[in-house]
Amino acid sequence: MSVSVVGWGSVGEAAIQGISPHHDVAGFDIDGRGDWREVLRTELALVCVNTDASDDSTLDMRNIFDVCSDFSAGGYSGLVVIKSTLNPGTMDTLEEQFPSLRLSYMPEFLREKDAVDWFADPDRIVVSGEEKNVEFALSFFEWVSKSVPRLRMTHLEAELGKLAHNAYIATKVTFTCEIERICNFMGADPMHVMQTVWTDRRVKNPSHLTPGLGGFDGKCVPKDTSALAHVDSDPKSILKLLHSRGSKEEVMLRKEMNGIRSL
Repeated sequence: MSVSVVGWGSVGEAAIQGISPHHDVAGFDIDGRGDWREVLRTELALVCVNTDASDDSTLDMRNIFDVCSDFSAGGYSGLVVIKSTLNPGTMDTLEEQFPSLRLSYMPEFLREKDAVDWFADPDRIVVSGEEKNVEFALSFFEWVSKSVPRLRMTHLEAELGKLAHNAYIATKVTFTCEIERICNFMGADPMHVMQTVWTDRRVKNPSHLTPGLGGFDGKCVPKDTSALAHVDSDPKSILKLLHSRGSKEEVMLRKEMNGIRSL
């Protein structure tokens, strides 16, 4: 079975390394690596292009539409599986705009610093699309342990699920920063306070709940959290508060302006 990976960044590289032991893989990137003709000959294409933040807090979908346009113009007959993070509603628009393409969505949830390991051993596989396309996409991941859940859902649910996942990480980091701020003001050890949280059987995971994080950052969590807040019409939504309270730049700014013992 042949697979192509379009977009050779951290996610694309992890996909190439993770899949190559199981399938023939052709990589391609706009920087000149790879051969587009080889991509068009593959049975399944994983699209891992960047979807950076736009000025209006949504995600920039131009790379996604450009790649799909190239697939359509090239008469691609394989299955195009989008791995990039999308604005809600993007997959439905793609299906309307490129009716000749077979499309599916399978968002990626890997952690950048050990991306290959996370791609090869995921916590779950989320996939959406027509049933025959979903089945075909999953057939390329039969090497993933059967104990890993295969979560089938609508395009909109998968798009929102990916954004919600990163917003949840931002929520945990923001909460930890707020508790740390209060502890510093009152003279308590924030590590001891947060240990009482993550040792609870309903939590049992110190990830993102350990003091000293200094706010959330990285390539994905800030932009994805903003993108989810953008589609929330409630002005009092906690999603709209996350960036102003929990992003690394805002946390550091408050410390500089108010001092570590200030509320």
